[in-house]
Amino acid sequence: MKQIPLRTADECFAFCDTYFQAVGAKARQHSDMYQEYVLPLDIDKELTDRPFYWMWVEKTNQTVEPTTLRLAFTDAAKMREDERMMREHQLELENHPPQSPYERMFKRAPQAELVNLGSFRLNKICESAMTRGQFACVKPAHASPLTQTIPWLMLNGMIQYVTDSMQEEWFSVGVCLLNRQTLWNFYDHVQHIEMNSCTPKPLLDQASISPADATRIAKQAVEHRLQLREHTWAQDAQTKLVDDLAQLDTYYTSILPDHPSEEQALIRAEHARKRDELIAKSNPHINIEWTQMALVGLSLRNHQVSD
Repeated sequence: MKQIPLRTADECFAFCDTYFQAVGAKARQHSDMYQEYVLPLDIDKELTDRPFYWMWVEKTNQTVEPTTLRLAFTDAAKMREDERMMREHQLELENHPPQSPYERMFKRAPQAELVNLGSFRLNKICESAMTRGQFACVKPAHASPLTQTIPWLMLNGMIQYVTDSMQEEWFSVGVCLLNRQTLWNFYDHVQHIEMNSCTPKPLLDQASISPADATRIAKQAVEHRLQLREHTWAQDAQTKLVDDLAQLDTYYTSILPDHPSEEQALIRAEHARKRDELIAKSNPHINIEWTQMALVGLSLRNHQVSD
């Protein structure tokens, strides 16, 4: 099983740094497990929970200073940088004393924000990355405008095996838009290739099938792959559900004679409701969630990944 990402400080730092580079944020004041980013306006809106502020800015045509995020990825980094910023703040006050009671009251040293799995800021960054990454169009960075590329449609998603618990499995499937070839784990084959964004038209002009056709082929490939797998997990879950329903039925059947007839209708209704809830919760089924689509152009030298 692959390690769950973003569990370590190094992984969080690398993910966030890649995100901020991709969206054009300006990095400054870098140190160990700490980075400051000056946000572009559109990213500021996505990562800061200030809808009424942005409504006021847009309605009044205000010019605002870009937000600076001060992100620490370990407790030690936060403590170190908070102390540094406090020293710098004290020095600033000594060199430029506040001129009004308002300044003295509200002028405070900035503080670093701790980023880890489950934190508000990391959740907002993940939401932004997922929204912005739902569709991409890329080709190898080394490809010139004259380089012949072969178009592929990549679809990434998640398979959820649902019973009274849930097991999730990420997948990636690629479909060649020239010959309908299907390649499982497509992202694993191309992730080492440095890619740049490009426009879809040159890739689609070479295609013999449409992205819609490729999407149908990909969905059929996922469904076929699931049909070939063993589903003992579903059989075990179904057996457990039958046992749980039998116990539930036994309980309500046993208590029914102990209540007067005017209450028995309510007990039967409660019994039926709990049966429905148990079935909805524990009946085994599979969900397929499609999370990302990308049009990928591969040069002939990179196309060997499909072999």
